[in-house]
Amino acid sequence: MKVIEPITITNTILSSSNVAENDYTAWSSGTSYSIGDKVMVVGTTHKNYESKTNSNLGNDPTTDDGTNWIDLGATNRWKAFDQKISDQVTNTGSIQYVLNHTNVVNAVAFFGLEADTVRIQVVETTSSTTVYDETYNLLDTTSVVDWYTYFFEPAEEKDVELLVTDLPAYSSTQITITITDSGGGTAKVGQIVMGKAVQLGATLYETEIGIEDFSRKDTDDFGNAIIIERVFAQTADFQIRLDTLDARRIQRKLSEFRATPLVWIGNDDSRYGLILYGFYREFSINLSTFSTSYATIEVEGLT
Repeated sequence: MKVIEPITITNTILSSSNVAENDYTAWSSGTSYSIGDKVMVVGTTHKNYESKTNSNLGNDPTTDDGTNWIDLGATNRWKAFDQKISDQVTNTGSIQYVLNHTNVVNAVAFFGLEADTVRIQVVETTSSTTVYDETYNLLDTTSVVDWYTYFFEPAEEKDVELLVTDLPAYSSTQITITITDSGGGTAKVGQIVMGKAVQLGATLYETEIGIEDFSRKDTDDFGNAIIIERVFAQTADFQIRLDTLDARRIQRKLSEFRATPLVWIGNDDSRYGLILYGFYREFSINLSTFSTSYATIEVEGLT
């Protein structure tokens, strides 16, 4: 059982991208906006906003209390770092980010992928040496278990998640991420989370996984079903085993991130469904014996 402690992607870290930040025209303090007009702010929040009022002049969207502007969320370029998996970055052909940082980064996770390959290149900045260059094929072949499934299972199933935990842990690197649709279609990604992977314990088979569905299900006066499909969140109740003398470290570590989404890794193999990006609802540690203890961590994934 591991978690990825994420680093916050800032203007300093995001060096460049092939995803244009041109969703709307940039907000100007000297322009009067009408109801429904949309603008973006790229220097600070990297968000889009919609005007709620007419004669909307001189009201900064980034400091507005909701009286004049509706926050529409991150611009297309920055959606990969906005903690919303379902709101994807889209770009024709490929999505590329070049990230420079001075943090220790040995893991990166991708969620909400719609692409064929992901390439990760790492350059150690002090020596300008390439220390990592791997391309991952997202074609999912796990459903092919015999000749029947080889011929009759859907051929184009692709992984929507990717976890990489073997990045060289240098203190200063440039990481280039390229997400490609080989057919020249639209490449998409919901979230890219990078940081340091920290070991918590050993995941046990009693761990439970599921989803929380936010779709609305109702009936009208005649008993007809009315279903409004909405997003859903993955959930997991992790059962882990740990050294008793490590309990305080784990309690302290989880306390530090009580309001921060983490990547939770029950097992590196995605077939178990134990890779989530989200918050823990609560956790408890049972100090069972002098040498071994057991913990329960309830996690709700982000949508």
